[in-house]
Amino acid sequence: MRKQPLVFIAIIWVCATSVAQETYLDVVINYTPTSLSYGGNNSALKDYKKGYWGLQAGASLQAGITQNLSLVPELYFVMKGGRLEAGNPLNGQETRIRFNAIDLPVMARIHLWDFYVNAGPVVSYNLGGHIKTEASELQPGDKAGMDFGDTLGAYSRWDAGVQFGVGYGFKIKNSRLLLDVRYHYGLVDVGNGADIYNRYLNMNILFSKRWKKDPLAKRKKEELARWEQAGDTPKDGLD
Repeated sequence: MRKQPLVFIAIIWVCATSVAQETYLDVVINYTPTSLSYGGNNSALKDYKKGYWGLQAGASLQAGITQNLSLVPELYFVMKGGRLEAGNPLNGQETRIRFNAIDLPVMARIHLWDFYVNAGPVVSYNLGGHIKTEASELQPGDKAGMDFGDTLGAYSRWDAGVQFGVGYGFKIKNSRLLLDVRYHYGLVDVGNGADIYNRYLNMNILFSKRWKKDPLAKRKKEELARWEQAGDTPKDGLD
């Protein structure tokens, strides 16, 4: 009978580890808003800045760890940037700045029924971009590719920051629809001293299919059966 407590503990452990959030692969194709923050050195631009709507496409994998916790690595191609209205003190022209970037966030997600909150770091790589100015009465319009490097006037290839937000999931049989809202807080001055940061509220609608069944589920059932059998089998000299 000395094995009974061990059997009981093993059963509790197997049951606890077998109950976890399901794993989903989310496909993302969105037209989403982004914006640039110009910091204290460019406070005069604050009243002229506007958001930029761009394409976001990629995938998000929600890997269930426990019933209330998931790890969510994501990979996106994002067109992001910002706009300045005409009359701005920088160049006086309506200006659009666009980065074509690859974003890699890794989020920790806490589930509260169909709601969740998540947060984590994000690393970005700027593949390219351009700056477009609209023609005015005094100046012609122009569109030029971005220069990337470490010097003032060029832009940084690498960006990093944190993302945090909330979401809600609508289950549809073996699929689901997610409404995800999060804030992207850029920590890197992508203007190399010009005080320009990618900071914006991001809104996503994600459609996903449930991942294949947990490959450990069968093994856990077999372990549970073995422990139950061992606990019910009397041993000589122990009773």
